[in-house]
Amino acid sequence: MFIADFLKGKLQAILNVSECDFSVFPSGNSKFGDYATNIAFVLAKNRSASPFALAEDLKKELETNKGFCKFVSAIEAKSGYINFVLHPAWVAHIASENIQAAIKQRKKKTIVVDYSSPNIGKTLAIAHIRSTIIGDALARIYMYMGWRVITDSHVGDWGMLAGKLIAAYRTYSKKSLAQLSLEDIQDLYVRFTNGEEDNPELTERAKQETVKLQRKDKENMKIWRALVKISIREFTDIYALLGTVPFQHQYGESHYRTLVDSIVKDLVASGIAQKSQGALIVPLDQEKLPPALIQKTDEAFLYITSDLGTIAFRCKTWRPDAVLYVVANEQALHFEQLFAINRLHPLDAHALLVHVKFGMMLGFDGKKFSTRHGSFISLRDVISEARERAYTIAKKKNPTISEKQLRTIARVIGIGAIKYNDLSQNRNTDVLFDWDAMLSLSGNSAPYVQYTYARLSSICAKAKAKVKTKKTTWTQKDFALFDDAENVLLKKLIQFHDVVLQASQEYAPNYIANYVYEVATMVNAWYETHHVVHAGPVVQSVRLKLVAQAMTVIKMGLGLLGIGVLSRM
Repeated sequence: MFIADFLKGKLQAILNVSECDFSVFPSGNSKFGDYATNIAFVLAKNRSASPFALAEDLKKELETNKGFCKFVSAIEAKSGYINFVLHPAWVAHIASENIQAAIKQRKKKTIVVDYSSPNIGKTLAIAHIRSTIIGDALARIYMYMGWRVITDSHVGDWGMLAGKLIAAYRTYSKKSLAQLSLEDIQDLYVRFTNGEEDNPELTERAKQETVKLQRKDKENMKIWRALVKISIREFTDIYALLGTVPFQHQYGESHYRTLVDSIVKDLVASGIAQKSQGALIVPLDQEKLPPALIQKTDEAFLYITSDLGTIAFRCKTWRPDAVLYVVANEQALHFEQLFAINRLHPLDAHALLVHVKFGMMLGFDGKKFSTRHGSFISLRDVISEARERAYTIAKKKNPTISEKQLRTIARVIGIGAIKYNDLSQNRNTDVLFDWDAMLSLSGNSAPYVQYTYARLSSICAKAKAKVKTKKTTWTQKDFALFDDAENVLLKKLIQFHDVVLQASQEYAPNYIANYVYEVATMVNAWYETHHVVHAGPVVQSVRLKLVAQAMTVIKMGLGLLGIGVLSRM
């Protein structure tokens, strides 16, 4: 249940403020109740009143509403905020819901998540990791929320890049197309681009091959199709290693090339696009943006032109309610211009277009990873190293278990460490790639949260209990056996759906990561002072319910981030 949304709806109805844009949110500290609202501050602005006095008045009005008091057992006005303590009977009802059941939207909505989006001819590198991981988490979150999710990797497979790859193959390759690997293609590309520095004829050759490709030259189309196939196959293999949701589509720029001509003609005919020094631009003065270049003097189209084609295609084919572009901060101007052109000449007037920005991935020294002239840091190599490092840690802790078990543990821990290191942080900040911090069994890390789950699993095994993690039934009698720490813990656990909703609304998986870390920290602190295995049968039964609820929340939360759990570490 979305507790915050539910309480907000009740407040709007009781106080007759349906148009008021206020918030209800979990209290950060239990001494301020379980949930709080800023409604008094919002209403005070419109009523020229003191928010402190208004909060007191609203509190009194709410206390007299018998229906509201079925959900809230105590109300307090404090410094202009109104704090609520949830009624134990309602807490029992919420905690007894099936948390694993997908949340159904009142109205089925469609969202396109555009992420990863590598170029052909190059292996996935460390630079692709943030878009891939963040996009995958958002896709999982929206799937859980009940949306129709369409995942699409907008592959760079056309234009001058494709021409250079064809020219590189024709110039240097001693292998047939059937013998080529993606590493071979990348080596050819690097050799070609390095050669361009001393030999301008290579650049001219690439331009010629590009023109031939665009004119659908039979041989160039054959080479191009092979290069695309090899690239997509390798991308798909690496996504599988990373454990991301399989892409529904990996449409390249080439997919939209037939749409681009008509879009540009429409922009010119409507007077939105103009000639400027032989090129075509869209002036965006009224949007307070620099003009967008949509066609060069040689009549070649640019990335923004291709992206206009994607908007038109997605609008016609999928009719999305929203499209998320999970692309680095450096492309902010590009998307501002793209969305501005769409406002001037709506290719999709229906969908909300959002640039989900993120910062850079930095090395442990705090510097940007180098990708100079073939010095690529392969994502495949990063995944392999993560698994090997995790294997070393797992073997030290579990010297007696089988090699197969060790490899399974290493895979789950290693991949989880990579993902959590990124997703636990605000996506707009730069992320430090630090192996020691990522694989630490203490602090805000995936292994710490995963270890907590394994520890809880061990408690169940020792208690010889078959714990129901799908649904846990609570009664008010159970609460009579609770102390303050257990009350606070259960109320933290029932915030799960509120956290997922907030993550979806702000495109911020870090809310979920930090929430499961807080849950893990609270559970570990609770277990240090509360016996479970050696408790009496009645108390043990109730505490095992808490264990089950915590395991469910941790597993579901990490699952939405694409991270697995283990019953043993």
